[in-house]
Amino acid sequence: MADEVVIVGTAHVSEKSAVDVRDAIRDEEPDIVAVELDPRRYETVKEQADSTYGGDMAAAVETAEEQGIPVVLIDRDLRVTVKRFWEELSFFERLKTAGALLAGVLGIGTVDVEEIDRAIEEDRVDGYIDQLREFSSGGARVIIDERDAYMASRLDELDGKVVAVVGAGHEEGLRQYLEDPDEIPDVPGDEYVAADADTDIYESDDELLVLVDAPGFEKDDFEVSLTGRILTVKASGRNDFPARYRFVNERRPDAIETDVRLPVGVNPEGSEATYEDGVLKVRLPKT
Repeated sequence: MADEVVIVGTAHVSEKSAVDVRDAIRDEEPDIVAVELDPRRYETVKEQADSTYGGDMAAAVETAEEQGIPVVLIDRDLRVTVKRFWEELSFFERLKTAGALLAGVLGIGTVDVEEIDRAIEEDRVDGYIDQLREFSSGGARVIIDERDAYMASRLDELDGKVVAVVGAGHEEGLRQYLEDPDEIPDVPGDEYVAADADTDIYESDDELLVLVDAPGFEKDDFEVSLTGRILTVKASGRNDFPARYRFVNERRPDAIETDVRLPVGVNPEGSEATYEDGVLKVRLPKT
């Protein structure tokens, strides 16, 4: 558990928030800077450093790098949040969401950055969150509450002094969870969205050999099943960052799920699976 977590609540479109983030990191001199990003959004922030949106996170990453401080990404995979959000919406909420997205594409309505800054300074962020809960309590639970719990659990795993840079809407939830980490609930994590894995199939006179490319897992992370001629391989396990390093590029997802269609019938009774050097090998006797 971290010795101290300094939470910096920000507005993602605010230049003032970017300044506040830089000042907090320089003043606090933390051991770790934690940011409300997942690996894909981290790459986007790095590629679009001049963009207004995400300037607070870009400022956190850049300042940490300047100070030689490791950066840890604490938010869950955006694909999981989007999938969970859509699942929680009712039919009419989905229609309203689609309409709001269309209005954004057409440029109907604008973001008042100064008003967002004032809301943070005057501690009125809860009002915006209440509006979201009125629109969709389930959607708000996914976007706010689940991510609060996920990020709190990540922060609870860190050591030393941490500056955590998160959207202002998450600040209160994180504080409450970090005051009593035993109350942090389990929520769907990155394994909720599984990726495909590359596979090869080899055939001899009496068996099939299926190779599944799955680096970074442990043997006990795998689940292998056979239904007719469909071999299903699943694996899940947290893709943790080595101590004192920051994320640079993705080596593997936190979960995979692959269906392999076999060319011939096989006998599951004599099957055998081994895992070595990032490759799962499944031997299946022919019928």
